[in-house]
Amino acid sequence: MNTLREFKFISQKFDRPHISSNFSWEIRESIVLRELNDNGEFVYGEIAPVPGFPFQPQISDVLVEAEKWAAYQKLLSSSPLAPALSCMKSDIWKINIHTPEKKITKSILVPFDNVKCCKPSLKIKIGLLPVVEEIEKTKAWLQRLDISSKVRLDANGALSMDELKLWNDQFSTEKRIEYLEQPVSDEFRDVLFDFSNQSNLPLAIDETIVAMGSPYTAKDNGWNGFYVIKPTLLPDWNLTLKFAKENPAKTVFSTVYESPFGYEALVRASVFSELEAGINRENLKSQTKEFPSHHVEMLESPSATTRELNELWAKFD
Repeated sequence: MNTLREFKFISQKFDRPHISSNFSWEIRESIVLRELNDNGEFVYGEIAPVPGFPFQPQISDVLVEAEKWAAYQKLLSSSPLAPALSCMKSDIWKINIHTPEKKITKSILVPFDNVKCCKPSLKIKIGLLPVVEEIEKTKAWLQRLDISSKVRLDANGALSMDELKLWNDQFSTEKRIEYLEQPVSDEFRDVLFDFSNQSNLPLAIDETIVAMGSPYTAKDNGWNGFYVIKPTLLPDWNLTLKFAKENPAKTVFSTVYESPFGYEALVRASVFSELEAGINRENLKSQTKEFPSHHVEMLESPSATTRELNELWAKFD
């Protein structure tokens, strides 16, 4: 394979299945591109499709495109490699070991039965139970948390608008809830955007940003809540970073459980947000090809040097 351009298929098994309202996920598969840039340094980009998210390519199609790219064949502007290609060209790879490190606090995904977690920012999945039962369970769980805790509720689009209104009514004065993320599916986008203007419960979008292609598009269409951004699923990394710099108090960077290469890119991007990053990686901790620096409580950015990334690359088949 061309040593200036190469790619690898990477498969990672979660320590336990990742369960949301619309799927159960056991193995993460992705394609990572690597290229020698004009400065003589390797840069990385990743395609990491997520079940249940809009417009996700098939890995088989990504492999075909990666073969073309490695052979310097022309790609269409609509190529599924766009997120990886833009990542390799983005400014994050200009951040190196000589750049002052910045600290990044993570929001931790926890199950309902975890009442001992004392992290300042927590996330739980909802939309898994009948709505009244889940609301009562959430109320009881919140009462066991410190009053200063911040909680993010993630429905992955599982609620109906009537159910969202019920959550809003029941938690309109609950200060520990930072936001409710992607309460309804993207097909109800217009209704959600209108409702967000009157909701007492702060709301966030995630899948909708992917469907719209950019947080700027959502903002231009009137979204005034939080933006949970997965840059690995968006076509233009520099545009995403620009949005975060302009909206640091509304931007939350979020992982799609990338390989260590894509995750390092995400860590570097997260410095541009003022909010806790949704980039917990504990569900991959038992993997042997991981950076210990990606599993510390308080992340540093950058967390891995170019040399460390290159050494890890050599360990993957």
